[in-house]
Amino acid sequence: MGRDAIEHGGEFELAGGPDAVLLLHGLTGSTFEVSPVARRLRAAGHRCLAPVMAGHEGSPEGLAGVPWVEWVGKARRDLARLEGARRTFVVGCSMGALVACALAHDQPARVDGLVLLAPALELAASGKLGALLARLPYVRDVVLPKRAGSDVADREMRRRNPCMKGVPLGAVGELVRLQAHVDRQLPGIAAPAIVLHGAGDHTVTLAGARRLARRIGSGPAELVILRRSWHLVGIDVERDRCADEAARFLDSLPLPGRRRAARPARSRTR
Repeated sequence: MGRDAIEHGGEFELAGGPDAVLLLHGLTGSTFEVSPVARRLRAAGHRCLAPVMAGHEGSPEGLAGVPWVEWVGKARRDLARLEGARRTFVVGCSMGALVACALAHDQPARVDGLVLLAPALELAASGKLGALLARLPYVRDVVLPKRAGSDVADREMRRRNPCMKGVPLGAVGELVRLQAHVDRQLPGIAAPAIVLHGAGDHTVTLAGARRLARRIGSGPAELVILRRSWHLVGIDVERDRCADEAARFLDSLPLPGRRRAARPARSRTR
């Protein structure tokens, strides 16, 4: 892995032990937003692969025509690259968290645990408006500029984040279709999960995170609310705590052939 790959949001891989982690970024985002979690998991002995999601290799205009099924399809192919690992976990941010859920539902034998960062199960009001506009065929290719940058409280990380500079309305419409698909799948997901959400999130709702944690088949999942963070919790002001929570949760999961001790779900604000 080169440092440049992370700083520029490209695919990166970190060598590790027998367990592997697939890390999926969000809509119009990049692998940079999951890099602190990946570094922490590598320190815990995990092999980490963070690919570029389908449609994110170029401009926002190119992303506009990519259907949500290809986001899932490419992630499925990337998951296959980790075949042979003792256990395989998936970390997903925002849209990537929904894709992680779809993988866990469709390939239960391949996904042993989920870390869901600000899952995009329900958009905030501005996103819902964008989704409504996306239904109009003549505006699907319109790209809305991110005038304030990415949804991150940490100004330095917002400056460094190599995300797309705009959001195509067509992609927002596809995200809403993915939301409905994953919401139907949630009760059938057996992989244990943790949900981490920023209290100051302007992009997706805490109600959506709570709904996911409550409805997932392996749950109710543990929900950790990071009170000083906004949407991209993996790179925001509490990124170290976020990464530590991810490592703690994965470390708590049993090795093959061993049962995980049952415990009540928790919701924590930090």
